[in-house]
Amino acid sequence: MAGSTSPVLDEAVLAATAQVLAEHGWHDFTLERVAQAAGVSRVTLYRRGITKDVLLDALVVGAAQAWQAALWPAVTGPGDGAARLCRAMRAACAVVEEHLRLLTGLSTLPDPVFHLDGNGDEGGRGTREVYISPFRRLIQDGQADGSVRPHLEAEQTATLLFNLLTRTYLHMRIGHGWPAGQAADALLDLIAPGLLTRPADPEE
Repeated sequence: MAGSTSPVLDEAVLAATAQVLAEHGWHDFTLERVAQAAGVSRVTLYRRGITKDVLLDALVVGAAQAWQAALWPAVTGPGDGAARLCRAMRAACAVVEEHLRLLTGLSTLPDPVFHLDGNGDEGGRGTREVYISPFRRLIQDGQADGSVRPHLEAEQTATLLFNLLTRTYLHMRIGHGWPAGQAADALLDLIAPGLLTRPADPEE
């Protein structure tokens, strides 16, 4: 639309948004709380064109970028498909750990922001492919080199793996208070035998 401008976001506002969402959840997430946490007025946010949806989109896009950066070395690194898949699963746990409080807050959202296909009118939230594609590629690579079970359907397995890893890791860390290493090790020990044609190397 002619004359329209993009919302003005800065690191302070984004950090305040993550803090408020983590502390209060989506149902009690307000721009007033964001403004207070960022040390600005509610009017300032309004003048910058900032709305709850703008903030949510920015957080979801940021989470997707962090996910890509964390898993990319495993996707493109050395080793067969199984070795890289194991490294990707550990990287997935690590990126959830890095954004633990934010993801706890995002888990309270009423819409499945991590599962949208990006074909609808969901703003910046069509990120499903970002989360699924690294696992799908590694499963396919492993099937090609014989290190991942050949009967697994790659898309379905990648979708299941993303949900199983991220949701369970988050729940065990927040809901049960497990240490990070224990949660990651237990998950990989449970999941890997159903994916791989050989026992996983402990260093992976």
